[in-house]
Amino acid sequence: MSSSITQATFDHLARRLDELAAEFPTGPEAVDLVTLTDDIGTLAHHLQQATERAQERFTAPATVHPLERAALVRLTRATAGIPKALDILAEALTYATTGFQREAVADLAPSHLRNDPEVLRIMTAEKYAEASARLRETAAALRPTPGPAAPSPPRSAVLRTHPPAQSHAAPPHPLATRDHSVLALPPALPTPPGAAPARR
Repeated sequence: MSSSITQATFDHLARRLDELAAEFPTGPEAVDLVTLTDDIGTLAHHLQQATERAQERFTAPATVHPLERAALVRLTRATAGIPKALDILAEALTYATTGFQREAVADLAPSHLRNDPEVLRIMTAEKYAEASARLRETAAALRPTPGPAAPSPPRSAVLRTHPPAQSHAAPPHPLATRDHSVLALPPALPTPPGAAPARR
């Protein structure tokens, strides 16, 4: 029984594509025909592996649950970028091979024509850059998409959950002055005989 198509399958393929793109030459001086043909073979191998994994699941549809069917759709859509990268590398190989052929021409003077070996090497490097961008885009499509960020609560809700701090200081003395000193009461008058004492 074949294994299911999961995010681990996508991550594995994405890593391989990123690794291959990172190895592509970034300048015309690094272009090499042997390496170019090897890169094409490696990329074709990755495409074959991806299609074989999908084929294994197509042969046993009763065992493929709905979530995996959605994963298969995502896999086939993402891997559509691999043949496009292969086409670009095939163009690069055409340029490089033409330059290889022109190098054998005796007394070939340098020129700015399309069939000049140096110009063809530059064009090959440019195609490499296009293929690298395509592979990185495909690898990004294979990785999980981050979910939307949680919305921030409204200001009114924040105020409700965080009420203003209340002061726990003792209330001011009823006879306190502005400098927080307490006014002294005048001395009590003597109480006449037989009268009730005065209240303060």
